[in-house]
Amino acid sequence: MNYIINRRHLRKGASLFGVNESDLKLIGGFSNNVFAANSDKVSLIIKYYPSSMYKRDSIASELDWIIYLSESGMNVTFPIVSINNKLMEVVFNKDEACYVVGFEKAKGAFVNVSNHKEWNASLFYTWGKTLGNIHRLSKFYQPKDPNIIRKAWNKDTLFTDVIHNNELIKQKWENFICELNKLPKNINGYGMIHHDLHHKNFYLYQNELVLFDFGDSTYHWFVYDIAVVFYHAMQVVGDRRKKDFVSTFIRSFLRGYETENQLQSDWLLRIPFFLHYRQLYSYLYLSTYLTNEQQSDVKIQQYLNRLKSKIEKDIPVIDFRLPIP
Repeated sequence: MNYIINRRHLRKGASLFGVNESDLKLIGGFSNNVFAANSDKVSLIIKYYPSSMYKRDSIASELDWIIYLSESGMNVTFPIVSINNKLMEVVFNKDEACYVVGFEKAKGAFVNVSNHKEWNASLFYTWGKTLGNIHRLSKFYQPKDPNIIRKAWNKDTLFTDVIHNNELIKQKWENFICELNKLPKNINGYGMIHHDLHHKNFYLYQNELVLFDFGDSTYHWFVYDIAVVFYHAMQVVGDRRKKDFVSTFIRSFLRGYETENQLQSDWLLRIPFFLHYRQLYSYLYLSTYLTNEQQSDVKIQQYLNRLKSKIEKDIPVIDFRLPIP
């Protein structure tokens, strides 16, 4: 797997957090930019953000949001200061800048979706409770630095700069944007969300979730955050089991969610709309930001082709009624 982070950035960034380049192990990230760093003295996660792909202000706002959630009692991986006592460093290779941030290494492990002792109604309840807590806290969130402005839902380049080659998909995208712009933005339904809380963005530790990867957090509708969870959770089960799984998942998840935050039923009834939106968003996001090498992967090509076909044919993400109270 090719790194998008050049060796000079890797080496300089690692040294600023007390480790060597040889201590780094690539563990993921959409851009292959997240590394575990283990040495005799320290164990942490280091994320690299090339300035050609990430903005400094966006990273600063991500850190502020994480710190707020942590100080409010959420289980999140906390940022670690560098040897210079900075939360964010910048390293250079010639004129190319790269921002570097360190995080605590999360306790626990990914949920095993094949193990019913882990992937069950109890987990779904806890998952819902966790997201409900985020949305409750979102209502009181104010950045510590008044210069920090986290982007709104429609300020991403998908909404501003992307050129759509497929006219049918372009029209569907514009229709969704038009419908979203009609929705109210009051404090009870709209605020900072995680935006990507699928089961690969948290660890399970002592029956609690430890959250990470807040890079996509943005101001959006709370119900969309719920739909994102549902959308990705459904992908782990086959079509034959989907209806039964969704019924169990939604009932357990919403019971947990409502212990921390309440959404009016008219918001919850919009979940199918937001599931459909997430499908189109995912297709456009992957088509836009995956590298040519990633898109040439046969499995990824097949997945994108299936998504494209469903979108063009208006095949719903679910073809049954959700058990929403």
